[in-house]
Amino acid sequence: MAREDRSSKFKDFDERVRRLRTEADLPGGEPEPPDRTKYGGAGVQVGIELVAGVIGGGLIGYGLDRWLETWPILFILFFFLGAAAGTLNAYRYIRRASLEEGQKSRPK
Repeated sequence: MAREDRSSKFKDFDERVRRLRTEADLPGGEPEPPDRTKYGGAGVQVGIELVAGVIGGGLIGYGLDRWLETWPILFILFFFLGAAAGTLNAYRYIRRASLEEGQKSRPK
C-alpha cells in the first residue's frame, strides 16, 4: 500500500512539472545525459595504438636481429620506429575524433 501512495505522489509531481513546462514553453522531454563512454573509449584506443606500435616494432626488430645475427641494432631501430608509428596513429585518431566532434557541435 505504501508503494501505491508513493507512485501516485510521483505521478502527481510529474504531471505538475509537465504542466509548468508547457506554460513556460520549455521542452517537455528529459535532457539527454552526456555520452561519457565515447571519451573513455578514445583513451583506450589511443593507449592501444601506442602500445601496439612499440610492441610490434620491438618484435619485428627482434626477429630481424635473430635472423641476421645483428642483435641490438635492428631491435633498437624498429623499437623507435614502432613507437613513432604508434604515436602518429594515436595523433591521427585524436585529430579525427576532434574534427568529428567539431562538426557535430556546429549549428546547421
